[in-house]
Amino acid sequence: MTTELDGATPGFADAVLAELTGDDVTARAGFERVLGAPEVPSPIAARAALHLAQIEARAGRRRYALDYVVRAAALAPTDIAIAEGVAQLQAEDVTAKAGDIRGPRIGTTLPGVDAKVAEAFAIAERALERVHDLRPRPVIEALSSSVRVKEDATEDVASKYRALGASGGLAAIAAAYRIGSLYHDLALGLLFELPPELDPAVAAGLRRTLRGRAVAYLRKAVTAYRDCLEQPQQQDAELWRLAAETDVRGAEALLGAAGDR
Repeated sequence: MTTELDGATPGFADAVLAELTGDDVTARAGFERVLGAPEVPSPIAARAALHLAQIEARAGRRRYALDYVVRAAALAPTDIAIAEGVAQLQAEDVTAKAGDIRGPRIGTTLPGVDAKVAEAFAIAERALERVHDLRPRPVIEALSSSVRVKEDATEDVASKYRALGASGGLAAIAAAYRIGSLYHDLALGLLFELPPELDPAVAAGLRRTLRGRAVAYLRKAVTAYRDCLEQPQQQDAELWRLAAETDVRGAEALLGAAGDR
């Protein structure tokens, strides 16, 4: 005979205790174990995701905090306590700030690459910074246009990095990672609360549409991250590969929580 106490669920209480005593390292590891255990009930996994979002937000890693917020909401969409926790984190502005990006900082140089390639990469990095400042506006008057502007800008910058992929070597690895991060962040940017004044039927349709587009962009992110990891080994590429390994797991986890693999 086995019960839920024989699985990873008891680790949730241990992780909470570690967080309360200020040991975020132990707490993070505990919540990750709970979140990754298939036998843990969805409401417990969702609470673990919320705690991880809080830890990431405190550390200033708001993009990763947003990953966990979205996972929590997807794991327990009808749980009132989870909805309240998500709303609280959103009220605390768990959104990406200027300079808060995935992976290596914007402007990271590529040692040993051709000067023209380095210049093209620097141009793409500056465009990436501008895209990060664009956010869909959840107001009726600007909803469609702001989403379209964000999508078009993302595709434009992704094309700049894609062109660099033909150079091979370290540039191809870094470019593939940046493409993945662009689509990853675009997907999360589409999962926002709609204006309350919208007709419920219209809002439901918009949510389905935005969710479908977000899932499609997450798939593109996974493809790009995997392209990064499948490139031939290069000197000075470890920074980019480690980021891709982290973010591909995050993107795949979001797809899994959304019921899409």
